[in-house]
Amino acid sequence: MEYDEIGDVDGVPVRVPVDDGYRTCAVCDGDCEPDVEFGSHESGARIALVCPTHGIQSLVDPFEHLR
Repeated sequence: MEYDEIGDVDGVPVRVPVDDGYRTCAVCDGDCEPDVEFGSHESGARIALVCPTHGIQSLVDPFEHLR
């Protein structure tokens, strides 16, 4: 999968997939909004993409490339 670098956090690059299909609701084809407060210390950083009507559609780990 290819990624775009969208910035950094304390010098660590934050990357998201180039294909923005992860932002589309599978039910209504609407644009999902990121919820950056999703995740925990055990699971690492995750960004949930949430459809306002149908809930979470995908999870993106912007630091996956560092593991």
